Amino acid sequence: MFWSMSANKRFVSVVDDDFATTKLFHEALSENIDSVNVVSFTDPVIALEHFSDNKDAYALVIADLRMPGLNGLELLKKVKTSNPKVRTILMSAYNFDEDILFLKYMEEGIIDSTIDKPVTMNRLYQRVRDELQTYQLTTSKWPCLLTPATLIVGLVILVTK
Repeated sequence: MFWSMSANKRFVSVVDDDFATTKLFHEALSENIDSVNVVSFTDPVIALEHFSDNKDAYALVIADLRMPGLNGLELLKKVKTSNPKVRTILMSAYNFDEDILFLKYMEEGIIDSTIDKPVTMNRLYQRVRDELQTYQLTTSKWPCLLTPATLIVGLVILVTK
């Protein structure tokens, strides 16, 4: 279990029963993604307890598919049931595209995106940034003011004046 804590930052959680993966992802995300507290767990039950205690402070949960005790699908379902605004990424080294439960959860919005393992760090950073941006847009008090189209229109107006 790893913690990087700072005030006023949202949690990003990495949950994988492989210690080396959680350590690598924790360090990489902590060093390369600003404005988040990265927490990592090798036990999905403890990860769920932390989430339950801090659910309003979470922005993103990244979970491995295959873990003992509580698999990634079950964990992400519990996360989304508790706080539907939290973004979720399911990762796996196995093909889950034909798993009926996976497809159902994708359709229902329980899983927001996926990562195939092994993953390059640049791909991980981009996926995390994409999900954090979506989280920011969907939880903002004025999401219409933050859309890229609105910003472009605003720039055009400024330039033409």
